[in-house]
This record gives sequence, structure tokens and C-alpha cells, in this order.
Amino acid sequence: MRFLSLKRQIICLIAVAANLCAAQQQALPTITSISPEQIKDIGEGVTLECDIDNVGKFTVGWQKTNRERSQNVNSISLGPTLAVAEDRFTVNVDKKNNTMNYTLTISDIVNTDAGLYECQIQVNSTSKVTATVELQVRHPPLLLDNLMATTVTKAEGEDAKLTCTAEGYPRPSISWKREYGAILPIGGQSFLGNELSLPALSREDRGTYFCNADNGVGKPDSRTINLEVEFAPVISVPRPKIAQATEYDIELECVVQAFPSPAVSWFKNGHQIHNGGSYGITQTGQPDDVTTSTVKITSVESSHYGDYICKASNKVGHAEARLNLYEQRIPNINFSGLKWSSSGRVLVSHLGILTITVLLATLL
Repeated sequence: MRFLSLKRQIICLIAVAANLCAAQQQALPTITSISPEQIKDIGEGVTLECDIDNVGKFTVGWQKTNRERSQNVNSISLGPTLAVAEDRFTVNVDKKNNTMNYTLTISDIVNTDAGLYECQIQVNSTSKVTATVELQVRHPPLLLDNLMATTVTKAEGEDAKLTCTAEGYPRPSISWKREYGAILPIGGQSFLGNELSLPALSREDRGTYFCNADNGVGKPDSRTINLEVEFAPVISVPRPKIAQATEYDIELECVVQAFPSPAVSWFKNGHQIHNGGSYGITQTGQPDDVTTSTVKITSVESSHYGDYICKASNKVGHAEARLNLYEQRIPNINFSGLKWSSSGRVLVSHLGILTITVLLATLL
């Protein structure tokens, strides 16, 4: 009898365990369907549906994450209650037989509504049942200023990378051009890609580059990036040899191209020339990183004749050029061959005509 009683107890325990397991399996909720991916325009509305069997006493909620599924998670609803205080969002719960339908509606869609919407059921403290639908929002391209530099500075010979990053849906394409349609250093007038690589820069590569983002929605977005190329001074001298007579003024000039802007100085006989006395020095900036330096000598004296050196330097290097100022002699005019008429007019002899002709040719 004792054996039969024990046997009956074991059978009862097995039955109870089986019933409990069956009940637990039966009570476990499942998501039977969720809306497919949604693509909408700004200002439109969207409805996201999630169908669940065997909800029982479990709570169903909607939450939103970004496309990269970062830790930035926003709770939208918990059961029939909204967790956001925006009139654009509504949530409805309907029951059809043993299936519960949880509907999330968003009206007047804005750009930031794009993302992954997750329908979830928290089963216990460590597990949950989920399904996800993505909402894409068409919107014009927007270049991200915080991820791009407006000025890039490199030394001549170095490599440079110009980068633009844009957001938008559909994903924008990015193209590059130079100011005035100039040819890009890598060839052609345009380049597609968010990164423009420029190897072994030369000074001719400097200037303004345009980054343009377009996805066919709204207007393209554009930014400018200024590429600065540092290079050592290069000096040109328009008149390397200059003649001038004493007691006349003269200007000595050298033209310097360099970036950054150079420091320009003048020397004569190893001594630097400064403003003051008979010397006046001026510097004039011009486009294309050109500086014109001029030394004006007032009332030339014999001590002013000789070689002058124009020196220019910046952080990259230096250069110098030489100019020579020499005396211009004015020939004497021979008036001995001139004869005067009774009317006061000059009668010029053959020799006098030749002398004046030579003088005029010299002066001109």
C-alpha cells in the first residue's frame, strides 16, 4: 500500500510539472507580425503596427533608437500609455481573438523621427521579445560643419585631404569642384566622393574648393574649403639694371610671391636700408600672394649708385635678387654751329642738326 501511495504521489507531481510547463509555454507571448520598412516625406504621417499572440499580463511597449543602434534609446509608449509629451504621437491597442494589435501613429513627420522603432515585450528581468521596423524620412542633404574644416593649410610637397560629410535620405552624393571651374590637381573639373585626396601639393593647387551634397530632395547643400599651400619666396625684378642721372628721383622694385606673407628688406653694400632721408620703402600686397616692394630714392647722388639686394623670407625659406643703379650721363650740346637769322630764328647747321638728333634719341 505504501508503495502504491508513493507511486501515486510521483505521478501527481509529474502531472503538475507537466501542466505548469504547458501553462508557461502557452503563456509565452510571441510577435506574429510587424509593419515593413516605411519611407516617408517630411510632413506626412505613418502608422506602425505590431501583432502579438498570448500577451496575457505582459506589458508591450514601443521604443526608438537610431540606425546604428547606439545606447541613445527613447521610450515612446508603455502599454496604451504614451511616454512622450507630443501630440504628434498616438498609440492604440485592439484585440482580435487571441491576438493583440499595438499601433503607433506619428503625424507631421520631422527629420528626427527617422530611426528604428522596436516593438518589445519584457518577459522577465533578463529577456524580452522584440521586433523592429525602420522609418526612413526623405529630407534634403545637410553638410555637417562640425566634421569638416573650412581652411586646410599644408606645405608645398605635402599631401592634403579635403573631407565633407553629409546627412540626408536618400544618402547624398558628394562632389568637388574648384573656383572658376579650374582643373583639379588630380585632373578633371569634378570629383565624386566625400574625400578629395591631393598628393604632393604645389603652389598652383592653392585656392577655393567647393564641396556639394545632393540627393534629389530639395536643394543641394554646398560649402567652401580654402586650401592654403605654404611655399618659399620667389623674387622677380622687372628692371635689374636702372640708369638715372644725379639730382633726379628713381624707384627700385622687386616682386615677391610667397605664402605666408614674406618679410622683405633692402640692402646696399651689406647694410640694410631703412625709411628716412633720401630713401622711402613701401610694400604693396596683391592677389595670388604677391608682394611688391619699392625703394624710392629722392634726388639721386653719386653715393646711391651701385648694387642693391632685395631679400624676402618666411617660415618656409628665403630668396634674394640683385639690382644695379648706375649713372646716366647727359651729353653736352654743341651750340657753336648755330646761326641766328635777322628774324630771330635759329639757323641750324648740318653739324647742329646731328648733335640735337643724337641728344633727342638719348633722352627718348
